[in-house]
Amino acid sequence: MHVRKAVTAVLGLALVAGAVSGCHLGNSSSGTPVNIQFVVDTGPGGGSDVFARELVKMAQQAKLIDDNWPVISKPQGGGLGAMAYMAGRGSKTNVVAAFTSKWVVSGMATADAPATLDDLTPIAELAEEQQVVAVPANSPYQTFAEFVADAKREPGRLVQVGGANSSVDNLVALKYEKDAGTSWKYLSFADGGPRITALLRGDAQMMIGAESDFSEQVSAHQLKIIGVLGAHRSPNYPNVPTVTEQGLSAAGLPQQLQFRGIAGPPGMNKQAVDYYVGIFAKLVKTPAWQDYMRSEGNVTRFVTGDALKKQIATFTGTMKPLVARLPQGSK
Repeated sequence: MHVRKAVTAVLGLALVAGAVSGCHLGNSSSGTPVNIQFVVDTGPGGGSDVFARELVKMAQQAKLIDDNWPVISKPQGGGLGAMAYMAGRGSKTNVVAAFTSKWVVSGMATADAPATLDDLTPIAELAEEQQVVAVPANSPYQTFAEFVADAKREPGRLVQVGGANSSVDNLVALKYEKDAGTSWKYLSFADGGPRITALLRGDAQMMIGAESDFSEQVSAHQLKIIGVLGAHRSPNYPNVPTVTEQGLSAAGLPQQLQFRGIAGPPGMNKQAVDYYVGIFAKLVKTPAWQDYMRSEGNVTRFVTGDALKKQIATFTGTMKPLVARLPQGSK
């Protein structure tokens, strides 16, 4: 508790200092940001790291930017470290972060969080990352509804593998466990590799994640997709019904479980926000971006300004009851 307060105090001093002296930092004489850094909350090879590097590469190829945006990794605490770092940048205009909807949950699930997404400047949502349910290829389950029904017959026997206890995939599981009046175990790993290994080894029977988390193993016939979360089927797996089509209600879940966007420090000025919005608005229209979205199983969702703030607020309100179900000490 004392450590969190100390961190919060340090961040407060950093924000004040940034507000006083940071308004011109990272700007060229024309006011355009220069020497831009791209912050992510994962290590090399993690989802946000790959996303940021692909984004920079495509923007360079499309000649939307003419310099490199080095990727800076701040992986501590499931986004908390990255948000704290961004909050400490004051009003700098030459640093942006690749955020996900998990940042919202991390902030809600952590008492005295040093910073949350509300402290930052949202710039744009770029993509919806559709979530799917995967099981080993030899699993007896052909649908997620069958998995839930089996869990109802034998509560506590089955195991789901995933990220932190406060991650979106665990919150989704808690919702369906409550709906069915049952429970299953949750095996947590920080990185994706051990999660897949646990699934293939039989330590767990199910995992919820992005299509890209499983694509190699599905192609190799090691895993199979048995359900799609959201309102529409996946173009990459058109024969797999949505969880709702399987008879499991989506009530209480946000329309977008996992979205990816860009945020700036707390005091980023409108000129800088408009500069970044201009780049990303052009990027999402390029053939390279559209090919990337298809290959990842993602859908372009370009949202900015007040509409983005409203979307984040709506997501926050919807997820609060799910976060409240987390056992004390696991948030």
